[in-house]
Amino acid sequence: MDYTELFYKLGAIQKGHFIRSSGRHTDIYVQCARLFENPSTGAMVAKGLAENFVGEPIDIVMSAAIGGMLIGYEVARALDKPFIYCERQDGAMVIKRGFKIPENANVLLIEDEITTGTSVREMMEILRALGASCVAVACIIDKSNEKLNFGVPKFSLAKVEVQNWRSSDCPMCKE
Repeated sequence: MDYTELFYKLGAIQKGHFIRSSGRHTDIYVQCARLFENPSTGAMVAKGLAENFVGEPIDIVMSAAIGGMLIGYEVARALDKPFIYCERQDGAMVIKRGFKIPENANVLLIEDEITTGTSVREMMEILRALGASCVAVACIIDKSNEKLNFGVPKFSLAKVEVQNWRSSDCPMCKE
């Protein structure tokens, strides 16, 4: 299946002229939440990611709140594995709500989209501190332009090259 084409069709990936919250201008906008407006579409997307991990030694699926929660839960459901999430508290990623990760657990990290990899690295650090292992990282849409290496396999359903500029350098503003 061509997931990239589907994601454009569903509005999860849009081309145009957008201003990010940072003030930088970009030609691509990604909103993975659009894939979960229809539960059957969300389940299909999750199954597409989960297929990469059937039979792998995974004990827990973990995501970061908020963006990764829907896809993380659906991947965990497809794999019939426990799901937990971490969230930001005082600027740091933490595990709360009574979630526990046993020592030596094999954890699959799931995100909706990956751009800089900051959340993934923070989750990996949590796992290391707890004596658990990240076995792989997966996301719906990879916007990293292939710049990231987490030291474990990385999977995505779509890769999108996103460019961004300061407003003074934006070629779309100059048109």
